[in-house]
Parts: sequence; C-alpha cells; structure tokens
Amino acid sequence: MTDNIADTSISNKNKDATPVDVDVDDPSTSTSLNKFNWLNLLAYALNVFVTFGIGIFGITGQPSNSELSAKYQTIVTPFGLSFSIWGVVFIWQAIWIVWQFLPSQRNSEGVVKAWYYYPIMTVFQAGWTISFSYEIMWLALICMYCILITLVCASMSLQRYSKNWKGYLLWQGPFSIQTGWIMAAAAVNTNVCAVSYNANATTQLIVASLSLVVLLTTAFTWLCSYPVDFAIPIVIVWALIGVWLGLGGQPKQTNLDEFTTRQLIGVEYGVLAGLCLVSFGIIVKVLYVLLEQRPEALKNKNTQEEQEQRGTSELELVSESESC
Repeated sequence: MTDNIADTSISNKNKDATPVDVDVDDPSTSTSLNKFNWLNLLAYALNVFVTFGIGIFGITGQPSNSELSAKYQTIVTPFGLSFSIWGVVFIWQAIWIVWQFLPSQRNSEGVVKAWYYYPIMTVFQAGWTISFSYEIMWLALICMYCILITLVCASMSLQRYSKNWKGYLLWQGPFSIQTGWIMAAAAVNTNVCAVSYNANATTQLIVASLSLVVLLTTAFTWLCSYPVDFAIPIVIVWALIGVWLGLGGQPKQTNLDEFTTRQLIGVEYGVLAGLCLVSFGIIVKVLYVLLEQRPEALKNKNTQEEQEQRGTSELELVSESESC
C-alpha cells in the first residue's frame, strides 16, 4: 500500500514537506455535521443514479455503456471482466460516505482534505455518462479528463496528511482506486474518440501507442512520487492486464477486420511489456520502502524522540535549579 501510512512520523530526506499528524478518531474533533458531509452524500446519490440509470440500464432510451463500448471498439479496450472494478469503486465509496457521517469523522482532517473534489468529480462523471450515451464523443472526452484532473487533485490532497491503515483505507483508498482506473479509462476514451471519427488503422495505432506510453509514464511518475500510493499503479496494471487479455484471448471481430494479425500481435506484446515493467517497478518500490526508506525513517524518528527527551530533561533540571 502506501509508505506514508507505515508511520505517522515518516519523512523523506529528499522532501521538505512534513505531514500533519492526524488522529482520525480524535474525540476533540467537532461532531457537528457540515456542508461537505451533505454534499458528498448528494453527489454519491447523483453518481449512482446517472451511472446505473443512464449508463447501465439506459432509462433515457439511449444505448448502454457496454453497447457503445462494443460499437466503438478500440485496440486498447480492456477485456469485459476488467470493468468489474467499478463495483469495488462504488462499494468502497459507499463505505466512505457512511464513515464520514460518524460523529468522530464529520470534521476530521480527511473530510477537510477531500474538500469539494468528490462533488465536482461526480458532476463531470454525470456529464461523461450523458454525453457518451448520446455519442457526443468529443464532449465525453473533455468530461473524462476533467474527472481525471479532479481525482488527481483529490488524491494529492489526501496524501498530504499522515494516516494509519484505517485512515488510508477509509479516506484515501476510495479516491486512489478510481484515480488509477480513470487514468486507464482516459487513455481508452481517447482511442474511442479517434474511432468515432473514423480514423484509419494507422492513426488508431499511433493514438493507441501514444496512449499506452502516457499511461506507463504516469504509472512510473506516481511510483516516484512521495509519499507513494501503490493503489494507483496497481490499478493501472489491472487495466493493462485487461487490454492484454482482450488482444491475446479472443480479439473482437472489429479489431480483426481493422488490423492485421501482425499489428494486433505487436500491440499485444507492447502491452505485455508495459504491464511487466510497471509490475517490476512496483516490486522495486516496495522493496525500497521496506529495506531502505522505512528503516531510515524509524532511525530518524528515534533520534528525534531522544532529542526531545533530552531537551525535556534539561528543562526539568533548569526548573529544579531555579526553584532551589
């Protein structure tokens, strides 16, 4: 998971930012409800209604997301089972919505750091669902990148305070998993836009290749950040596995008609190489955190505590001498 949740005092010697120590169960936190609690609840309700009502069940009479995905099949569209991650996203965010209504959490640091990001994101997501259902692909693409920007801002904001495992799972996790998936979805949506405008096979291959390069670069950029959030690159690996399975298992007839077997195999191996690289990067980063970063952080923490104890002892001695 994240190296910033291993210890609430961990700091990086190459970074100047020091997180604020926050106890998500601090009883001194105000227990009154605030605008963020209600806005998050309303936003979640809107998100569920639009996503499932329009995107899945087609209550407006428009094609569902799965139907449109098949219609605008791209060379990098993930295998169908990959989209099951949305179930995890909605369930996790439902838990987060309930959690932030608990008296001890209503005005906690997690609520403050989440700010208006979630309501803003759901507005853009509703815009994407509606524009996609009406096949206005250029507008859907704009909404998709607005969703991504909002989620990245939310994830970065929630990384700026220390948290324990519970704090990460309940506050940052719901945003991180969706951020990673939307990074992949934005890449796919870019290709969908090219297909919707009847781009030729060469153009589609170029767009697909550039999208994959950007996605891999994003994954490694996030791995190199501090504090690192492993959930995002792991979800990107999940998406790449879906793309690889979609190419190597039973390629869609649309792809077989549009591209040569050699081109499909080339993209398949490119995706496989990419997911292997990101997976290797995750393993290396985990080992670095466990073997290098964490021991050094614990050493610095112990040194700091010793200095504080020494300072406290000196103050006590001075106080005793003055009283004598």
